[in-house]
Amino acid sequence: MSETDVHLGLRLDANKLYYAVSRQDNPGFIDHIGQIDFSFDIPASILKRDSDTFPTLADVINKLVRQHKVTNTNLLMPPSSECWTIVPKAVQEEEDERYDHLNILTQGIGVQETEPEWFPLSNRDFKLLAIRQKEHLTSFALMLREEVDGQLHSDFEIGLKWLGLDGHRGSFMCVSAYQGVLSVSSYLLGKLRAATYIRYDNLDDLPFLWLQYASHLSWIQGIHEKVLVFGNRSDKVSDVLGSYWDESSEIIVMDSLNKMNVTSDETTFSFPLEEAFPAIVLAAS
Repeated sequence: MSETDVHLGLRLDANKLYYAVSRQDNPGFIDHIGQIDFSFDIPASILKRDSDTFPTLADVINKLVRQHKVTNTNLLMPPSSECWTIVPKAVQEEEDERYDHLNILTQGIGVQETEPEWFPLSNRDFKLLAIRQKEHLTSFALMLREEVDGQLHSDFEIGLKWLGLDGHRGSFMCVSAYQGVLSVSSYLLGKLRAATYIRYDNLDDLPFLWLQYASHLSWIQGIHEKVLVFGNRSDKVSDVLGSYWDESSEIIVMDSLNKMNVTSDETTFSFPLEEAFPAIVLAAS
């Protein structure tokens, strides 16, 4: 085991695994950033615990752990593997209210088969509730089988962790693109304001879907000083949605280490760097 903490950040999307490694005794410096392609859908392999592909994926990740002497693994949960909702604070505090809400949200699965996690919001009267299936959590735990500290993170946590690198305390929005899923989160004064995700079949459908979601989620079209765009086909996402965002917003595609506020000896990459942004933030935090 290494003498200092070494963090491994992981992001999964379709058949690609993005990873970043950072030693915690050198804040803001990323030792290595990479992408690994597979011939199968990675999230589906994990969630189904596919007997043909799951062991291969676990072997690759644990090889990275051993190769870089990792002490802490931070893995980003695919948004579509969770349920997110914003509820009044009383729902968490009052047992009957909590059970009733969870019972409604977990129909077809069962409350006992899920694990809720509560996140504070900028409006203290509300909480963001993230619900994960215990079976899926077991799959992720089996994949991270090496004796290191493994943590799972929701997509909306990336903005919070980026704050630790950038220090921005105004308002900003993160637009995180996966194949078929767009994760959107808003932040105000250093705190999470709200989050949701949008499923789509074609990127050209996003303007219609954006307006549809905005009709009942007003914060989506709120005022944001910055809009951070990253993930799958970020340039295309910003092109089709840019006119629907606050015209005063600075739209930033996170395609360089300078924009991420990190440094590295590596300067050239064989893949779009914005696709690895969450993995880099998770490694650096």
